[in-house]
Amino acid sequence: MLRIARPFVYKSFHSLLPMSPTLSDQFSTQLLVAHDADKTQFTGGLDDCQFTATPAASPWIEASRHALRSNQPIAIPTETVYGLAANALNARAVAAIFRAKGRPSDNPLIVHVSSMRMLRALYHLPASADTPALGTEALEGQWLTDRLREAEQADREGGGDGVWPEIPRVYHAAIRAFWPGALTIVLPRPACIPLEVLGGHGETVAVRLPSHPVARAIIAACGLPLAAPSANASGRPSPTTAAHVSHDLGGRIPLIVDGGACAVGVESTVVDAYSATAHVDGQLSPCVLRPGGVTVEALRSLGGAWGERLRVYRRDFRSTQLESLPTTPGMKYRHYSPSAPVYLCKSAGAVQRTLDGMENGRIGVIARKADSLCTPASCALVLREVGDARDLAKRIFGLLRELDETEHVDCIVVEGVSDDNEGLAVMNRLEKAASHIVS
Repeated sequence: MLRIARPFVYKSFHSLLPMSPTLSDQFSTQLLVAHDADKTQFTGGLDDCQFTATPAASPWIEASRHALRSNQPIAIPTETVYGLAANALNARAVAAIFRAKGRPSDNPLIVHVSSMRMLRALYHLPASADTPALGTEALEGQWLTDRLREAEQADREGGGDGVWPEIPRVYHAAIRAFWPGALTIVLPRPACIPLEVLGGHGETVAVRLPSHPVARAIIAACGLPLAAPSANASGRPSPTTAAHVSHDLGGRIPLIVDGGACAVGVESTVVDAYSATAHVDGQLSPCVLRPGGVTVEALRSLGGAWGERLRVYRRDFRSTQLESLPTTPGMKYRHYSPSAPVYLCKSAGAVQRTLDGMENGRIGVIARKADSLCTPASCALVLREVGDARDLAKRIFGLLRELDETEHVDCIVVEGVSDDNEGLAVMNRLEKAASHIVS
């Protein structure tokens, strides 16, 4: 259970049941800074999310818990981007996410958990369980502990090792290597997850366990898995600061928790090693459906099918079915676009050629060695210099927003990077944001 330096008492289970949700589109949005988030200590490992927080953490923890258990969506920081989080077990709460973002309802959401215990618990809840208290044995009571132990014993009797029997074994090594962190896995849908989370279709759900201490503490404290897409207006660049969230969603959600700038800067990597998509000619062939914070090279280091047969969607294969009925975000709709048109240039030479063809404008430029570029006549360049692909990944969404919303440029020219390591995720986002691609 939650432990902090002064008394922080959970109410009884019945007092935690949500009030009738307020689903108005207009809120007086509160912004709470997550003080002392870096001092939050997690002691339960992957399996049980016990944590200790300082008294300064009480306001953002308690406000988040109250809103989420009232089925209201709130913005929370993660290591990747800010997420717009709500109770993943309640269809009305999930609908409020789509409404606040203006997101198409057939675009699925990722479910975030605080521990393997919470994830495993989802497979033992009935379909109607929209307000349990999950995450630690102290919150849940003995009933779930007994169910988990029974599942472990049944697995051992069947020749298994009794570890996480509800989760396909192919994922275990990836979970140990990359959770908590920026990896999302496609799993069989638990009965308690409403179809609204899946975009109204399918029998799989995408799940991750974030490493950001604020996100993980909030999920554990409210005792609910949280559906959470990026906390931006649909189609806009993803938010990597609380200010970005406020710009897009201020007045549309009750609470923004400010945990500072996101460390990774692009969304999580989504992998499928379970569904029919992950099998080719009867062989397991895991696939990266969306590149992100965990690189393909890191996944291949797991060995086995991950090392030998890992594929990347759009690069190594395509599927019209996946694009029409996506199993994960980022596959069907255009994303990440500022108001100003974006020119993605595949080389430094393409950047200068693109600039040479422009006139009479205020042009934003994101490039390595940006100050060496020649300014076209009658144009003004607003330069932003970046380093390697990792630096660009961390900063790209913020730079697109800054040039568009603060500098008010007429267009944005971006120098691309090679598509290995972090560059694969960067180029994936830039290609979706771009109005023009220049070779």
